[in-house]
Amino acid sequence: MKCKKVLAVLLTAAMTMSLAACGGSQETQNEVSTTGGGKETTAAEASVQETDGRADAGDVPTLTLFVDETWWPYDKWEGAVPEEFEKRLGVNIEVTRAADNNQLSLMAASGDMPDIICSGRYQYLADSQVCYPLDELHETYPEVAFEVDPVYQFVNKAADDHYYTIGCGFSPSGAYSEYDKILTEGPGFMYRTDIAEELGLEFKTLDDLDAAFEKVAQSYPDYTVCSFNCAHKFNWLMQQMGVKNGGFYEAEDGSLKWWLRQDKLLDFYKKVNEWYRKGYLSAENFAYQSEDETKEICVGGKVFANFGYDNHADNYNTAIAANGDDFTFSLVTSELSDDCVAYDTGCGGRGLYITRSCKDVEAAYKLLAYAYGEEGMKLLMWGIEGEDYTVDSEGYPDFTYDFQGDNTVLQPRGLKYWGWLVHNAIVTSIAEANSESQTAQDRKNLTAYVKRNPVIGMIRFVTDSDEANINAKLDEMVKNQQTNIFMAETEEACEEAFREMVQQAEQIGMDRLEEFGNQNYPELKKQYDEIIAKAE
Repeated sequence: MKCKKVLAVLLTAAMTMSLAACGGSQETQNEVSTTGGGKETTAAEASVQETDGRADAGDVPTLTLFVDETWWPYDKWEGAVPEEFEKRLGVNIEVTRAADNNQLSLMAASGDMPDIICSGRYQYLADSQVCYPLDELHETYPEVAFEVDPVYQFVNKAADDHYYTIGCGFSPSGAYSEYDKILTEGPGFMYRTDIAEELGLEFKTLDDLDAAFEKVAQSYPDYTVCSFNCAHKFNWLMQQMGVKNGGFYEAEDGSLKWWLRQDKLLDFYKKVNEWYRKGYLSAENFAYQSEDETKEICVGGKVFANFGYDNHADNYNTAIAANGDDFTFSLVTSELSDDCVAYDTGCGGRGLYITRSCKDVEAAYKLLAYAYGEEGMKLLMWGIEGEDYTVDSEGYPDFTYDFQGDNTVLQPRGLKYWGWLVHNAIVTSIAEANSESQTAQDRKNLTAYVKRNPVIGMIRFVTDSDEANINAKLDEMVKNQQTNIFMAETEEACEEAFREMVQQAEQIGMDRLEEFGNQNYPELKKQYDEIIAKAE
């Protein structure tokens, strides 16, 4: 389906987070296997079957891969899993991890780039002068089976009506219906198990947090009652209150509004401010710039509770045990409010791009075809079937290792993180369906509260446009002003700081963004719904 030119600029993938996301953060979803859900054999897979994954030494091309993430856990393509990937494709892969956030823009400006780039910054790469459009490569190499479902083509389309990558973390709604067990990751809240048992604390409602914090403050005056991760901050509380933490949201009348207009947002800020004024949150925590700073004080044993991500409790417990300490953190795995909503408005995050500097475009294209296929995706994310995992009768993996383990567990074999290059929502959402970990239990419970709307994620602002500049100014203003709200000396001062933030947003141009979104949202949603209906 061809999109109208006036909408073309909006159809790029929603490249987030860390991650995290999903990344971002809430990094969420991308089943780019084959149209119709069937398992097809790509040319790359056929080659594996014919050659047993081995190529003659003189025939092996080397592809360079740049990962545009300074935090990426691996900086070398090594270990049994990435080596198996190379064998199956008959290629060698050399990886460079970004040293800083300026490296990609300098590459794009100079035109001197590696063969393949993994990035969420489509504005530098979704350009036919910089990278090859995948839709054109489909025509150039028809013998390579790389069929991309129309849904993925639609949500990844760029301003020039081409699509250059398949953003990771997205799957259309129909893909979820194929599985009974879906896990949804998100923010988390954890607490010291031993102290909670000693003081008889429990967490069944949001009010229980107030009671617990008060009791811990009285019983452990030398402890930090509660810390928070600098990246995820208080997103868990926002989620429990049904508040979205950024971008557009759909109002009851079907129109889009900017997140600062939510009715419950002031209540959220007032609650965090109340905790700060009572001494439960430290002033120092608001100055933290690294996630490791929060982890250090939690693992160090002087913090009762922590707001972070859902896998932090399990990860921190591993570090605590390695230190020889005997305390643990428990994750609150049940939702504490009927208002809870896990908003998922993403339509894809980082993706693989084949650059115009690529020395062997066909080899790079085959790599993408295999990596985005079901077999390649599961290899990179889960490992080697029969060694790292087996699949049960319902299609869910059973791992021979701790999927949430730290790098001492994962890095020797190159497990999991290379899957973050290409994963869809399903391969991550079913990964721990059979796990009994705290992380898995929390994600199972959260699924019932998910509200998906990928069309919102398709509304993107063109680089250097008025809307993009307004959005950047709003983000910077909120970043600065919300600290004043959190740390206000009185409730009245908190409310005043909040009103000032909204007023500044109006002056910057919040209504301009809403106008832009509402000019395009109805038609985008109509087209998306039509594509989904045809797929069903």
